[in-house]
Amino acid sequence: MLGGEVIRRRQEDADLCRQPVEEVTFELLEEDGGPLIWPRITEQEQDAFDASCRKFYRFLMTASENQIQQNSKLKTS
Repeated sequence: MLGGEVIRRRQEDADLCRQPVEEVTFELLEEDGGPLIWPRITEQEQDAFDASCRKFYRFLMTASENQIQQNSKLKTS
């Protein structure tokens, strides 16, 4: 669902079309979940989607922090 939302928003917004997909995806994610899906889905489906987006957001944040730590270790070596 997140991929479909990224595609939909990139098609509707020329500025988003110029941004890398990774950036657009990360901008749609928040600590609280993902974007509201349109056309509207049920509340249960949105809750499940938000739970998946929260997990994905935490994964991306952890991966980003690990990359920063690795880069700083390389610079100090």
